[in-house]
Amino acid sequence: PAGAGVPCLVAVGSWGPCVPARTSGPPGRCYPAEGGCGEWRVLDRRGRPAPWLERKLTEAERARIDDVVFDVMENRL
Repeated sequence: PAGAGVPCLVAVGSWGPCVPARTSGPPGRCYPAEGGCGEWRVLDRRGRPAPWLERKLTEAERARIDDVVFDVMENRL
């Protein structure tokens, strides 16, 4: 059924906070956004690494996890 899956946890191992772009002022003082990325891994329900489960993730699932991790780490959720 839709929404059925293997229960798991996602642990963030490292995170570089997002630094917004500066786009006003003299060109020498403008810069692009940086950061807002890190590494995460999938754990089983007991908090143990679950590489077997991580290998089963689709690209869409990975993208969704990336989005949720970004929102949580940047205090958007």
